[in-house]
Amino acid sequence: MAKNIDTALLRTFISAIDLGGFHRAATAVHRSQSTISVQLRKLEEVLGVTLFKKSGRMRVLTREGEEFAVYARRLLSLHDQAVDAMSASSTVGFVRIGVMDDYASQILPDIVARYQERHPAVTVEITAGFSNFLMTRLGDDFDLVLSTHPVGMGQGLVLRHERTLWAYAADKPLPDAGEIPLALLPSGNLFRQWALRALESSGASWRIAFTGSSIGTVEAAAAAGIGVTVVKETTANFGLRFLGASDGFPDLPPTEIVLNRVHDGANRAVQAMADQIVSAFDPSS
Repeated sequence: MAKNIDTALLRTFISAIDLGGFHRAATAVHRSQSTISVQLRKLEEVLGVTLFKKSGRMRVLTREGEEFAVYARRLLSLHDQAVDAMSASSTVGFVRIGVMDDYASQILPDIVARYQERHPAVTVEITAGFSNFLMTRLGDDFDLVLSTHPVGMGQGLVLRHERTLWAYAADKPLPDAGEIPLALLPSGNLFRQWALRALESSGASWRIAFTGSSIGTVEAAAAAGIGVTVVKETTANFGLRFLGASDGFPDLPPTEIVLNRVHDGANRAVQAMADQIVSAFDPSS
């Protein structure tokens, strides 16, 4: 006999993953933690596998859980797309997204364009800024936030891992040995912290030659030869070249790009946008 899976169980399962625990998932879907546990046990019974295991005081995905999570996301996405397509009324409303400015200019435009082909009555508002600031406004000013975090530190859905690299003008030689001129974002920025910490640990001498208020500004400064900067590999300015150990620069930690959202299942416009973003980062799509 074919097995049928209730989509409510799938949503609970994905919420528990994205929110980092049963308690947070319970809060998000307005259920008790015991109800969440019962639903997840029922899902395991239907599938005949164990999805979560205990690791200390936390529950983490088993190998089968990680594998099923991929299918669960696809099932929910296809389900919601089908319901949306058959709906008698078009999706309407607003979607407010906070995002790092390199992703705002290079990644999101194509995603929003595809989204509005299917949902022309939805207004999309994009605000660019630094991840730590955007996250404080999730729920108040933003429905969705795309943010950068150290690996393992984000609480939302990890969309991709990014290599963090040193970069300098592609058509200029590196500055002479001595103090390394740096072009960085203001104090408090994650990449600035990593850059200074890595240089200090390696014993290198450095000076701040340029501070810019946006990723595009500091990358343009680096491309002009003002100073060395730190970039994400996939969105770096085309006028830059990457630097590494052979150039005398220490390794930098990788980052995660994370989708954070307010879990309001009633807002179809936001749900559809979240699905569109996830699909854009899915290599199988």
